[in-house]
Amino acid sequence: MQSIIVILGFGRSGTTWLSDVISKKMGGLILFEPFHPSVTNCSSQFAYSHISQEKDSKLLEGFLNDVLNKRHKRKWLLRNHIPVSLDEVTDDFQDTVWQECNILGFKEPRASFLISWLQKNFNAKIVFIVRHPCAVIASIKKRVNFWEEFGWSQNYKMFLQKTIFSESFHNHEIINYIDVVENARTDIEKMSVMWSITHSVAIEELERLSIPIFHYEDFYYAPFLFFRNLFAYIGYSGSNLHPSYFFTPSMTTVKTLHGLYNYEGKFVEKGASLFWENILDDSEVDTIMKIVNSFGIYIYDKTGFPVRKANKETYLNRRVKDLITH
Repeated sequence: MQSIIVILGFGRSGTTWLSDVISKKMGGLILFEPFHPSVTNCSSQFAYSHISQEKDSKLLEGFLNDVLNKRHKRKWLLRNHIPVSLDEVTDDFQDTVWQECNILGFKEPRASFLISWLQKNFNAKIVFIVRHPCAVIASIKKRVNFWEEFGWSQNYKMFLQKTIFSESFHNHEIINYIDVVENARTDIEKMSVMWSITHSVAIEELERLSIPIFHYEDFYYAPFLFFRNLFAYIGYSGSNLHPSYFFTPSMTTVKTLHGLYNYEGKFVEKGASLFWENILDDSEVDTIMKIVNSFGIYIYDKTGFPVRKANKETYLNRRVKDLITH
């Protein structure tokens, strides 16, 4: 079975950015969020799910096979490959894209609890990207309609029912943090809980399966180097990269500057915390980090960089050196 590429991660962590770069470089489509409600009536069943029942496994396998084999052609699946609003796309244009482009895989921020299932049933090449929780929550705050597709209260409730309150996770360590969940009142606290639960489960699964974890901050700091590393992991041999692949992200999202050509001075001076500057205040940052740390997650600190080296400067220099020597 040929491997498909599945890009996973929490929302606003860079999953769309990675899918765009991979699509442009490899010349195929990374489909956009097949678990979205505009694609399937079963989205509430699939989103945030951990598959344990055979009937559920067969249903999801059939749905994804239809998606990947172009039998389920919804405009939403092409969202980041269309240069205009989906409402402006004609059926003829959509048909042309489906006919001319091959499918490489999909990206889905609601599928982070399906890592082993996707690997087993689809021989999936899992690309999991992590971004600092403060940067993620700041990005969500800037995009005020982010939760509207499900409805914030309904989405949060469904997420908890599928994870920490689900029988599937009664023997998982996240069960030890129910008090943190029950004490979450504000949106900031609830988003921090969602980020923490997602990464508590996903990182453990990734480590068990020896699947690498990719960091948004790495790609931002040294995109040429780290995207080459990503393509080597995927198994794609082409090493040439055009700057437009990653400095101009998806066709439909705001043209966020994924790179240093405009913010280099600020980035070097302030670190990755630049991503939430003037969006989150100090008390909100403290709240987020307190909840994340209460789940036993210490992969980030307030500098915004992954806690793998003693400080920002050492971290950046050593990360580049590590990749060059390996």
